[in-house]
Amino acid sequence: MSLYEFGRFRVDSGARLLFEDQKRIALTPKAVDVLLALLEKRGTPVPRQELFLRVWSDAVVEDGTLSSHISLLRKTLGGRFIETIPKRGYRFVGPVEELRDDARILLAVLPFENLSGSKKHDSFSDGLTEEMITQLGRLNPERLGVIARTSSMTYKSTDKTIERIGSELGVSYVLEGSARRSGNRVRIAAQLIQVSDQTHLWAETYEGSVEDILSLQSKVSAEVARQIEIRLLPHEQARLENAKQVVPEAYEACLKGRYLWNRRTEHDVQMSIRCFEEATQSDPAYAPAYAGMADSYLTLMDSGYLSPQKATAKARPIILKAVQLDESLAEAHVSLGHAALHDFDWPTAEREFLRGLELNPSSATARYYYSNYLVSRDRLDEAIAQAEPVLPVAIGLAIPGRSM
Repeated sequence: MSLYEFGRFRVDSGARLLFEDQKRIALTPKAVDVLLALLEKRGTPVPRQELFLRVWSDAVVEDGTLSSHISLLRKTLGGRFIETIPKRGYRFVGPVEELRDDARILLAVLPFENLSGSKKHDSFSDGLTEEMITQLGRLNPERLGVIARTSSMTYKSTDKTIERIGSELGVSYVLEGSARRSGNRVRIAAQLIQVSDQTHLWAETYEGSVEDILSLQSKVSAEVARQIEIRLLPHEQARLENAKQVVPEAYEACLKGRYLWNRRTEHDVQMSIRCFEEATQSDPAYAPAYAGMADSYLTLMDSGYLSPQKATAKARPIILKAVQLDESLAEAHVSLGHAALHDFDWPTAEREFLRGLELNPSSATARYYYSNYLVSRDRLDEAIAQAEPVLPVAIGLAIPGRSM
């Protein structure tokens, strides 16, 4: 897959999308295919017959069909990029920059639908959505960007089309799915959709026990990467292949804790602490539960319900426990940076925020708190760069009762 840039325009060959100054331009898939064929041989005449074979190989079309697509492209691009070669075909003229390895693809994970027949499983489906965002965001951050949970969750139970969602979020692909719980069994259905023409590139259903939920998530992530041709980083390849089992009670209690924590009211955050405590009792070695508990104490501090002294005193040993259990857990490093920020321990705060972002580049929470750190250090340009992608999160974190 390549990105072609010319003038004010950019074409994403993988998603078959055209942009002008970062704004998507509506164009039919066939018109994009004609443009791509010309771009690939830019500067060289492309015979009409070759274009017919390339774009309409599965159909018989009239000569005027190609002419009308060329006319549409000229009208869209301004008429100066496509040259007619009499009795031969067409040629793309003008400087073009082709980007390959460093081209970045954007993907959105829509909220997984709860098909279990009970609202008590909402925390499971929402948690699955968040974990898929985290897992996909780690695969190859230089090539694949994943829209943060804050933006994705606004489309829960939406009736908007994939085309509309893709346009609003500026993504090339959308992953949507559902989760169904029955006792200790879970069924995950997922499908990957290309926004440009709403093509279903891949769909699959996975079933297993709750203990194997991480393995099921890894299978989905690996298949998404394969479909959009993302080369997995070696350590991420190893992580996907060696997904550990979880203790179901600990996993579900932690998901419920995160679900409540995201609601941000004092009562919900207090209840989330109980859930995280239940998770650690079910599995004393489950690092995400300790990180979640620390986040809850620090959130109570941010909201004014707990003094900084009490909050950090409760949170710090829990965070260190989480890091000790799993050094690769991004949430633990972000929490450690959060606590250090309130202690004015600037070196620790920056080190831990950066480590958290390294482990989970799609973490809106990490970017929000890191931007706060940068403001406190009078590094305003850097702070704005971190905060711009997650401005809705700032509202959610600052106002009790607003969810991330």
